[in-house]
Amino acid sequence: SDEGVIYHKYFNPIPIKTIALMLMAIECCVDEWLQGIKEDIKFTSASYGAVYNHHFSSLQCFDEHTVPYKLLLKICTNLHGAVWYVGLLSH
Repeated sequence: SDEGVIYHKYFNPIPIKTIALMLMAIECCVDEWLQGIKEDIKFTSASYGAVYNHHFSSLQCFDEHTVPYKLLLKICTNLHGAVWYVGLLSH
């Protein structure tokens, strides 16, 4: 019943904003273990908004510098396909 499952065609390829959000979440998880023990860190736009903007900007820059190869588009398409391949979603 999730929108991502029902309307998966709208997420193919995965939007750059979604990848930036995933990278931001991963960075928060890494930050929680930075000292070797888990520390709860608030995952808010106030604390991670700049991190999101940095990842989004980096992805846009990567896209601009690899336009002839369409690398980011290929990555976004492959990520979407990988979800189907590993069986997280069914057709």
